Amino acid sequence: MIFKKLKEFKKEFKKLSKKYRSLSDDFIDLENLLEISPIWDILPENHIVQISWLWEKIEWDFYKVRRFYCKTLKSKSDIRIIYKYSIETDIIEFCEINFIEIYHKNQRSNHDIERIKKHYSK
Repeated sequence: MIFKKLKEFKKEFKKLSKKYRSLSDDFIDLENLLEISPIWDILPENHIVQISWLWEKIEWDFYKVRRFYCKTLKSKSDIRIIYKYSIETDIIEFCEINFIEIYHKNQRSNHDIERIKKHYSK
């Protein structure tokens, strides 16, 4: 599995990491979960991750992590993570996740569709 991050994502992540100290470690946990199951709901103990389709009229392989567990927040947090999942059908081992956006639910009401279109329009 290959993980990539947009420049905007890195900037948002850095800003949130200053506020939520455990975010970096929690994010590594998320990457480990996505390696196992990048598109289905995952419900392991103490780390609930609900992944759902984005409902806008865009490609089917964009997802939103709605319940990202952040130890600093001590519960299912309101941090949202948007990512794109791609798999190369010719090479089964090649899977890629591109992290697009990370934000706290209280900071904005929804994800940035324009960012997704800007980076992934065909």
